[in-house]
Amino acid sequence: MQRNTTSRARLLAAAEQVFYEQGITRTNIDTVARAAKATKPTVYAHFASKSALVAGALEARQQRIAADLAAHLADEEPGAPRLTALFDWFASWYEHANGRGCAFLNAAAESPADDTVAAAVRAEKQWLLRVLRELCAETGCDHPDELASQLLLLIDGVAARVLVHGPGEASAATTAAAHAAAALLASATHSHGAS
Repeated sequence: MQRNTTSRARLLAAAEQVFYEQGITRTNIDTVARAAKATKPTVYAHFASKSALVAGALEARQQRIAADLAAHLADEEPGAPRLTALFDWFASWYEHANGRGCAFLNAAAESPADDTVAAAVRAEKQWLLRVLRELCAETGCDHPDELASQLLLLIDGVAARVLVHGPGEASAATTAAAHAAAALLASATHSHGAS
């Protein structure tokens, strides 16, 4: 059982890297198997299809992102400081590890008709929207759902900028998004200060 778990983890790690760096449509199962130092039958013993492997890799990535973001936010004060810290985290994430932008948006663009991949992409965006909603609620803003949706649009905009212009653009794009987020937050909490 331990060996099977290790093989699966190795396949997921290799798939996540190769699909992200080379693209889903240009990467076949043989490429993933070689990267994982596994055989093609081993891949299919763990994943019924390429779509299942892509979805598994996206789910593993989302879990890693969630853990990393939670650790980053753990020491921040609730409210506006945690929202600011979230944008700082995204700047670092894109600068150091993600030259092709958001793996989830890329997967959606490359596999528009694939329900298995689309479900993994939607799950990540729903998770991030929940995180944003919780952070917005901590600020005491009037409409945390609406603000969270607006902030997700900013974050996805940063991902698009990084994809188009490269990771060197991450810092400037994230800074611009953080300024826009601060303005949105100030507007969403304005009525509290006025009362």
